[in-house]
This record gives sequence, structure tokens and C-alpha cells, in this order.
Amino acid sequence: MNIDKYNFPDDLYYDTHYQWIRKDGEKVQFGLTPYGLDVTGDVLYLALPGIESNISAGDSCGSLEAGKWVGRVYAPVSGKVTKVNEAVISSPGLISQNPYACWFVEIELARPKELEGLMNSDSFVALITEELKRDA
Repeated sequence: MNIDKYNFPDDLYYDTHYQWIRKDGEKVQFGLTPYGLDVTGDVLYLALPGIESNISAGDSCGSLEAGKWVGRVYAPVSGKVTKVNEAVISSPGLISQNPYACWFVEIELARPKELEGLMNSDSFVALITEELKRDA
């Protein structure tokens, strides 16, 4: 689904922290959407939880420093971290080049039903459309 200059693939989930979430079996990967990049600016630093860390949906699980923003990364779902994308930690600028390829961590889902609380592309586009109207 496209809006303005942004593309939001239909096969992903989205959250209110401008993150995309990709489900693969009983695991998910997540990262920052192109809109999230515009809000934050180019990512300069990224800290993420270690492998085997247990994280809970909605809780902070890392930090991000960017050109316009410094803040926390929030877990979109609960579970155990099974992989960390070391490439984006060592070179966070990669996120700006291809945000949908630059996932942060992979999480083994503890509560698969939490995915139902995330947005599909239509819902996310509606949220972004309202924000763009408000900011215009």
C-alpha cells in the first residue's frame, strides 16, 4: 500500500512506534518503517537486547539515536530474542538505505495472539494519513 512517497507492504504488520513486523512461522522480525525514518532522521546509533533476552510487548528493548530524535525501541510482541542483526548495530546507516531489509531483532513469539493487536497496512496508512493532515 502506498501513501505519498511511502510504501507499506501488505504482508507486514505495523505498530504505533512506526515499526514494521514480519511474521515467519513462530518468529517475527521488526524494524523501522520509511515513515519512521522521516520522523527520526538518519539512524546514528542503535542498541538492542542480546540473544536469549526475554522481552514484553510494549516495553523498551533498546535505544535509537538519530538526526532528529533520541529515544527507545519498543518490542512489538512478547518473546525470546533468537537473533540480533549485528549489521545494523555496527552500521546503523544501512537502515536509511533499505529499511525493510534492516530488521533489528528476531523474536520467538511467546503470545502469538499479540499479533492481532498490531495494524495491517490499511490501518497503518490511515494512521499516517491522519498524522500527515495534522502536520500539514
